[in-house]
Amino acid sequence: MRSLSGCFFIIVISFVFTFILSSIAPAEQNDPAAQPSEYSAEGETSQIDDEAVEKLRKMSPEEIEKLDKKLAEALTLYYDSEFGKAIPLFNEVADRVETMDIMWWIGTSAMKTGKMELAIDQFEKMLAANPNLYRVRLELSTIYFKMGQYDKARSEMETVKAANPPEAVQRNIDKFLTAIEERTKKAFWNVRFSQGLMYDSNASSGPGSRELSVIGGTLTLGNQSTKIRDEALVTSLSGNYLYDLGERQGVMWNTDASLYSMAYQSYSQFNYFMVDLATGPWWAGRKDIVKLPFGYKEQNYESERLSHIFHIDPSYEHFFNQYVSVKGSYSYKKEFYYKEGNALLDNTTYTYEITPSLYLANRMHTISAVAGWENRKADGRRYSYDSYYYALSYLLSLPTKTNFFVRYKWLNNDYKARPLLYALPREDKRDSVTAVISQEFLKHFFSSFAINYTDNDSNASLYKYKKMTYTLSLGFAF
Repeated sequence: MRSLSGCFFIIVISFVFTFILSSIAPAEQNDPAAQPSEYSAEGETSQIDDEAVEKLRKMSPEEIEKLDKKLAEALTLYYDSEFGKAIPLFNEVADRVETMDIMWWIGTSAMKTGKMELAIDQFEKMLAANPNLYRVRLELSTIYFKMGQYDKARSEMETVKAANPPEAVQRNIDKFLTAIEERTKKAFWNVRFSQGLMYDSNASSGPGSRELSVIGGTLTLGNQSTKIRDEALVTSLSGNYLYDLGERQGVMWNTDASLYSMAYQSYSQFNYFMVDLATGPWWAGRKDIVKLPFGYKEQNYESERLSHIFHIDPSYEHFFNQYVSVKGSYSYKKEFYYKEGNALLDNTTYTYEITPSLYLANRMHTISAVAGWENRKADGRRYSYDSYYYALSYLLSLPTKTNFFVRYKWLNNDYKARPLLYALPREDKRDSVTAVISQEFLKHFFSSFAINYTDNDSNASLYKYKKMTYTLSLGFAF
């Protein structure tokens, strides 16, 4: 009687275990190769199961019935996805009679509840008893991947691949190995280029009137110093190269290069060209990112060399959770102008910013606010100022590869001295709105349409202006 009861217990466990392996639902799509396999040899017996049968033969019917009830309770919790509650019950059964089935249930329950070390222990014991349990290897590889143990994950997956699994499983394995390759890459790079046509309502950023009131009378501006309209070709090119110096979430070295050109069709004296190169270390932790770039920037204006800038731009960002982060940044710039007549414009500028961000719906919606203060110390006091500003932005990223971005910014510049021809120190208050919609297509290409509005209100009428630009661009990114 005891022998028959013991055999019945094992048969029931084996039947349920086989049923699980054949009907288990596909795992989440973001877990590479997590689809259930149909080729693994779970039906094979093992020494562990043979030992379990011997233990059952020595038990009374009452003991076996008690274990049956405990196992039934555990399985009910298991199929109700109450994995954390099921584990202790499975462990109680395993303390009396440990089988391959129970190891599987404990391992998968532990994996579902984040107890990765327990899951690894159970799956490794199963593989030690039967190395041909390829579904177990798939699950074990997934655990190693989540824990960042990519060499172990790759080894387990390649073992399954060598067993010539079905084509569907083979495809999932290839995806998994590709994901490991991405995670273990040391170097990352990207290039982005765009060419656009811009309509500018005020290419000179000049006032709307030619007649301005100044000390001693009226200042009459030339035609090209007032508000004039023009079109420009806008070219943008940027690239980034990031090298990982160690393990993930550690020290990296990043290099950025960017070029920007704005060539007006009728008034070339307003042409602008800039090239910037920056490099420096990054450090990425589980919730923190620290950047310390330093660089050099060249600027041309009116098709002539305007100035060059040395800059350092450290920043620190902390992610409280998947929804909220706060970034603090500092910038130091030392600018020198090439023309002797612009020597008073040479300056040192210090900028401080704090940026809280909110990420919603798996980062489909990003809302950011900025509060900043800038201090410019120029050789001429009338070009020196203190500035404080605020900004609010919203980014919508749709699954169709469509992005919409809008940003409002307000700033106040208080200059240290009065400008020429005016009695009071200059003060500017500026409102600006930027809106951009972009669409990716054919994998590496994109188009965008941008609108920018600026209203600079100054107590010195020479610097009071309004400006609207519309830019249509095409480009590619790799």
